[in-house]
Amino acid sequence: MSEWLNCMPMLIPTALVAAVVMPDSLTRRHVVSWRRWINVAVASQVAVLLFVFAIGWLPPSWAATEGSLASSNVSSGDLGAASLVQLDGLSGLMLLLVAFIGWVTCQYSIEYLDGSPKQSRYYRFSAVTIGAVSWMMVSGHLAVFAVAWIAMNLALHQLLVLNPEQPGAKRAAWTKFAINRVGDAALLAGFGLLFVHFDTAYLQDIFASAGSVIGESQSIPSTLVAAGVFLLIAASIQSVQFPFHTWLPETLDSPTPVSALMHAGIVNAGGYLVIRFSSIFELFPSGLHVLAIIGLFTTVMAVMVTMTQTSVKKSLAYSTIAQMGFMMLQCGLGAYTAATVHIVAHSFYKANSFLRSGSVVSDAKAMAGANDRAQPLKWYETTFAITASCGLFAMVSILLNVSPNEKAGGLILGGILCLALSHWIGEAIRSGSRWLVARSTAISGLICLFYVGGYLATDALIAGSLPSLPKLTNNLVVTSTIAAGFVGLLILQLRIRSAAHSTWLQTLQVHASNGFYLDHCIRRVFRVSASA
Repeated sequence: MSEWLNCMPMLIPTALVAAVVMPDSLTRRHVVSWRRWINVAVASQVAVLLFVFAIGWLPPSWAATEGSLASSNVSSGDLGAASLVQLDGLSGLMLLLVAFIGWVTCQYSIEYLDGSPKQSRYYRFSAVTIGAVSWMMVSGHLAVFAVAWIAMNLALHQLLVLNPEQPGAKRAAWTKFAINRVGDAALLAGFGLLFVHFDTAYLQDIFASAGSVIGESQSIPSTLVAAGVFLLIAASIQSVQFPFHTWLPETLDSPTPVSALMHAGIVNAGGYLVIRFSSIFELFPSGLHVLAIIGLFTTVMAVMVTMTQTSVKKSLAYSTIAQMGFMMLQCGLGAYTAATVHIVAHSFYKANSFLRSGSVVSDAKAMAGANDRAQPLKWYETTFAITASCGLFAMVSILLNVSPNEKAGGLILGGILCLALSHWIGEAIRSGSRWLVARSTAISGLICLFYVGGYLATDALIAGSLPSLPKLTNNLVVTSTIAAGFVGLLILQLRIRSAAHSTWLQTLQVHASNGFYLDHCIRRVFRVSASA
């Protein structure tokens, strides 16, 4: 019974991956039945996962046999790991997220691609992508993880070249293909070094051995440092960190559900890799510091470009790059729980943004004239916005008995949240409406409550999946650089929105609107594959 429950969530992903062998001629003839089967399968995966989680939370006395899934504690981070399947709190949460996002995009695609001659091929590789991501999330073996990782990217490539008659989309897809092969090589090299050092390919054994190294403060072998560096490279490439981000904004011509699946799911894989292998990254804090700086630079660069874009999809693309940079920044600070919350929230937000991108015209009409009424903030209004946001965050932290100072990256991440909320409240004050100010302040309090509450719930769920002795980031240079970066972004945004634009700011806007021309540089490096 226990083995059956542990393996049951992976039956449907296995069937989805097997869809790759279905011939196009057969699926085209029965396209309605084909897409219905895919949608039912993905929806069933969500239902099966909910059932397994429900069984996992049953009291031990209800368990059918000792050691069954029902007798394990989901919140401890262990749902009863098998040899090739490690279904714990972290992987279970990510698996449920992937299944839900996949089901939503498949449902949306029914009407979006209705009548298209390529919908059978789309559903085939969508199924393979969802199945491969699902296997990657719960893999308990290095080989399974690597195969699922590569299969996920190859299946996504087929979705990106669904319309080969569009040269821009085809060029971007092949550029991504070449960049991902570098990431695959780095992943395989990192996994190979881990296998050589620990003499096992099972993740449970690797994490347990790495945890003992952390606890005993032993000297870190060079093979583990090298493995961590390779995994950092693989994660950075997968999560579109600078300078490997340029292909993402160029995939605007791909079908909307493909963009939603890619932005809400696939690019999160790099962050998941860091969180899953956090026991390895914790062995050398300098690597995490580098990751935090890379994430900061990616965030700042992408936000600057986003401010200057007029295209909706391109703004969403650079928004994704900025969000991935911030997620990597959180991982670099050792705030793995906060990064997990970010992955979940970003996935829902980005899927919604892409699937409703057609309503941007009505949204623009609803906001028309708002900037015309805006007035510059006075010093006491700025003070109120900052005091209100910081006070709300402090009140919620006290109410829920959370000390940001005791959490990895807690103070700097809390400061960034307060900075964002103070800017939002300031925008409400600029509108001149007291009712809008009161409503924005109240919503800011709810945002703090949901964020801290979501953090606590996620931490309770995945605590057993993370290193038992996380190292708090106390590097003054790193934290100061991060704080300066976000304060600088806020000042830049205020200057861009002001009426008086200096010459250097206008020049910066021109360069930023063109993505600082980085795509041309990357395209030259991968010229052969990009022109395939």
